[in-house]
Amino acid sequence: MVVLGALGSPAWAEPGPGGADRPPTTSYSLPSGATGSSGSYPSPPVADSGRLDRDVRVAPFDEARSREYFAVAAESLDPDLVERVRAIDGVRSVEVVDAARIRIDGVVMSVLGVNPSTFRNYAPAPSAKSDEIWQGIAEGRIALSDDAGKQRDLELGSTVAMAGAHGTVDKEVWTHATSGVAGIDALISRASAKELGFPRGNGLIVSAPGADLWQLREDLRKVLGPDVSLQVLAEESSGPRPYDADGVPVSEEIVERMIAAAESQLGVPYVWGGTTPGKGFDCSGLVQWAFRQAGVEIPRVTHDQWWAGEHIDYADARRGDLIFWRSDPTAPDYISHVAIYLGDGKMLEAPRSGDVVKVTDVRTDRMAGVVRVHVADQ
Repeated sequence: MVVLGALGSPAWAEPGPGGADRPPTTSYSLPSGATGSSGSYPSPPVADSGRLDRDVRVAPFDEARSREYFAVAAESLDPDLVERVRAIDGVRSVEVVDAARIRIDGVVMSVLGVNPSTFRNYAPAPSAKSDEIWQGIAEGRIALSDDAGKQRDLELGSTVAMAGAHGTVDKEVWTHATSGVAGIDALISRASAKELGFPRGNGLIVSAPGADLWQLREDLRKVLGPDVSLQVLAEESSGPRPYDADGVPVSEEIVERMIAAAESQLGVPYVWGGTTPGKGFDCSGLVQWAFRQAGVEIPRVTHDQWWAGEHIDYADARRGDLIFWRSDPTAPDYISHVAIYLGDGKMLEAPRSGDVVKVTDVRTDRMAGVVRVHVADQ
């Protein structure tokens, strides 16, 4: 088991807040083909609610709480430190979690141990309102992210082996529901996390609706110190700052080298979590690898790649820009897919399980936006 550490920020800058409106917390429009009432997404299904023992009490959904930052350390955070975070101006609430990377079904995944009664208030709306999801987690089952569960064919009701510091424990896959914390592949209860040997209380979800996210980041740094990694989860700034980025856009030479590297992988299978040329890539793994071949380091996960440069309109996109989508029905405000724009309405992507790296027409449905990657200097 490996404790969660650095979150993959580029060496020249941390992912930072931008200026777009934050998606609403409690209501969303329906995706194509979805069903539900009052314009909301339906809750993700669970394996079998009839098998719930209900011997562990889970509090009902209270109120939606925003997610501004995720902080994670290698070791448990001192309770006094947590209280100092709670006291930061603009912070409304702080949720303590246990965070670690462990092997699930033989693949390393990032996992949070959570209190189902309280963490549900920070979860995306489709999951937050489902009593069955949180009851199942409280009773020792695992919630995989929509991507990890479906792309790896880990079906509801199946059993996965979780290899922690205290040995291997089998858990039932209870639901496919993305947590809303970028890069997190699964949720379990804090009791299950303790059973597996997770660090206790080494992570924080910070809710500070309406705060200036740039100032909040500085305040968190001052309190938590340099050994605690910070990841921005929200997308709104209280100030008039536009979407922009430090440094300068990558050169045309770098763009062409990056695209050539990506094109060399055409036909390679999609593999969830894949980063291996000739064997398998997922969408963000392919993008990171292609840029690396051109001498540029960008983050690993899609959400963090969203912060790797200047945000622009699709109408202004040019060859080599990255296109992003919000297509996860369990977390409608979540950045869930990325592709490389080739120009003339074409893009290169690693689409999904069962498919291969290929060139396709650009899809505008549920597109989140376009990013032009920046570097410090060239």
